[in-house]
Amino acid sequence: MREELISSLSVCGFSMSFIGKGRFIEEENFSLSGNDCSLGLKVFYGRGKYLKPWAEIFNIKGKFFGFGIESSLYRSLLSFSWIFVEYILDRETTFELDRGKKPEETRLGKVLLSCGYRSLKDWYFPEGWMEGGPKMQAFAPLQGRDFVLK
Repeated sequence: MREELISSLSVCGFSMSFIGKGRFIEEENFSLSGNDCSLGLKVFYGRGKYLKPWAEIFNIKGKFFGFGIESSLYRSLLSFSWIFVEYILDRETTFELDRGKKPEETRLGKVLLSCGYRSLKDWYFPEGWMEGGPKMQAFAPLQGRDFVLK
């Protein structure tokens, strides 16, 4: 799955650097850059039938939100059951959520829905200073995945 991830991210215009292993053996951290933006990507490849794969996009800098590379990245991560997108620097989405809009009614929510994700949630995970900023979670339906968990 790692090779597929690297291949799909390079196709959508990102160069990718491996940063290191995560807290679990199935978790890896990457730095991505491309088209005047950079970001962190944490991926968990899943653990058999017990834990499904997920990806987290965080520490986003530069021209990402509202640019074509944003949708390309979300589509390239459809093979993961969930993605989490840190949106604190997406001023439009932050403003909309602060005004009471539902996640699917926000700019970010609409982009995620157009890319094939469902079941959006606005989350903040307090994890003892390791949580980062608020994130939008999106679920990728099974038909969007090109692999089957065993």
